[in-house]
Amino acid sequence: MTQELKEVVRCVIHPGIGIARVGNSPDEYFVGPEVPWNTSHPGTNSRDAQHRIKRQAARFRIYALNREGKIVQELNASRADIQWTVHLANKKAAWYEFHLALNIPEAQGPPPLECRRRNAAYSGHDREKLVIDPGPRSISGRNKGPHLFDTGTFLGVPVPLGELRTDPDGNLLVLGGFGHSGTPVANNPAIALANNDGWYDDISDGTVTAKVVFRGRVLDVTSAWVIVAPPNYAPGINGMVTLYDVAYNAFLESNPDAVPRRVSFREHIHPIFQRLCDLQWVNRGFYLEFGWRSPGHLLDPSVLAKLADNSPHSNFLRFSVFKRFRNPDYLAMDESALPPIYGDGMNIPPLSPRQYLTVTKAQYAWLESWARGDFLSDWSPNGADTQLELADLPLEEQPRALDRAALENCLGGPFHPGYEAGWPMRVESIYSGLCRLKVGEPNRPSDFGEVLLPSTALAPDGPLCCSSPGDITRWMSVPWQADVAGCRFGFRRNADPPLPSPYLPTFWPARIPNHVLTRAAFRKIVGDALSERERIAAFEQRENWLRHLDANPRNPAKAISQSITLWSQFGLVVREDGPAAAPSLPRAIHAEAGSELDTRDGQQATPKANLEINPGAFQSPG
Repeated sequence: MTQELKEVVRCVIHPGIGIARVGNSPDEYFVGPEVPWNTSHPGTNSRDAQHRIKRQAARFRIYALNREGKIVQELNASRADIQWTVHLANKKAAWYEFHLALNIPEAQGPPPLECRRRNAAYSGHDREKLVIDPGPRSISGRNKGPHLFDTGTFLGVPVPLGELRTDPDGNLLVLGGFGHSGTPVANNPAIALANNDGWYDDISDGTVTAKVVFRGRVLDVTSAWVIVAPPNYAPGINGMVTLYDVAYNAFLESNPDAVPRRVSFREHIHPIFQRLCDLQWVNRGFYLEFGWRSPGHLLDPSVLAKLADNSPHSNFLRFSVFKRFRNPDYLAMDESALPPIYGDGMNIPPLSPRQYLTVTKAQYAWLESWARGDFLSDWSPNGADTQLELADLPLEEQPRALDRAALENCLGGPFHPGYEAGWPMRVESIYSGLCRLKVGEPNRPSDFGEVLLPSTALAPDGPLCCSSPGDITRWMSVPWQADVAGCRFGFRRNADPPLPSPYLPTFWPARIPNHVLTRAAFRKIVGDALSERERIAAFEQRENWLRHLDANPRNPAKAISQSITLWSQFGLVVREDGPAAAPSLPRAIHAEAGSELDTRDGQQATPKANLEINPGAFQSPG
């Protein structure tokens, strides 16, 4: 045993916040991303042989630290005795209604927004019947499991929340539920996008702990967290702001010395442009403005070379791009600024600058520094498509990579209420460190009266001072599929003055696509029968991703019901190789792997128009 291993004093579980996702495949699953910027996501392998969506497992690892806090070893079943324990819960139905993020001025008033309890007809101990909590489960060894979270109930109805497994090295795998939602209440259709009383789903979150015995010593272990989220319908495409960006921005509030010494084009700037351009695969407006060969395609090699140049020669171009980004100070409303995405304060008609999303304060500061030429010009196009695995990274870089990769593939806004997690993720008080949640006492109060006010939510002893199992996902929509039906694009299509694009702004296209290149169009592009001109014509086609849902805005309940029923049959947008025979087209294309709804009885479904939902008709617009 080396001297470093003799000096091991404690352990840390990574990622600090792991992300699992529901799916309806009963047995097959895949492990979520573990390296940032790695686009080798499962893609077409996300469905099983019966075309059911596989669940995404969150894998957790343990790293040993010495007295100086240096990582000296990864510990697994070959090096230590490890017993993992996970506690999942779903508290959505027992929490408060969502209307707005409570940490924005629009909610704080005056008058302050009042959020009443969901399922208010239940009181006292009866509210415990609304909490799905199977209690903790433990597992140890190699290739063990499944150990099921199968004893939780909602109003007496069993609701399984997932299972635990271990991989061949004894690392922990957490799998969530099967995407099931329902109501035991008769004649109770889901009609709202966030708050549906009497309904449940199998989304959850909770603590990840471990007992580690190393060389006969029981080591102190820093715990982690797992969030079970809805499916990722566009793997490999990230939102303009990710959950990692949000967590990092919150970390800087209490750790200002952690600001990078110098902005890196490769690490800080290029990812923003990459996301802006990648959204072309999931929204037609982004395709027209920032897509392949468009005037705003910032990833064009000739343009990218100038953007990565910190010399005065590129000053005008850099400032021109920077000025297009919306300032996160929210002092003015700017419909034409970037990103063209709805924000936390979205309303029809618009009432505040928070109608639109901004990058985080940290991202904006990086962009401002980049525009001045004060950045490290470290871009290398030769390494842009390098696909690294975790084992390719130095040991000391692996924990940070795990933390970042998990949250980088989640949305950091708009939080209305959000997709994987909500607005509390940007509040500094819930964290104990970067990408690590502060764990509360198991029996701490979870009821704050009949009405939750912003002042209560943000109080030092309020619900955001720490977290217990189920506390992160309780702020989200119930059931989760209802929000899928309504958070789309271009709600003000008939605005006066009209919006510049019928496809923008949008909500969450990186997870819930708006417009996609269909499988039929992709086959034309890569087939042998068409000329290059015909391939380009096929490439320009985009279909409505939710083309199978009812398009009647007067009956949104029908679309919500269809979403709850059909969610597992919606198409997955995956990365494919472009056609070698058409050099004018990109070498990497994200296309719909195929919607199961398109192939019913072997017939192509009739595309339907965008569902023009009026957000004012609901408790939440998305």
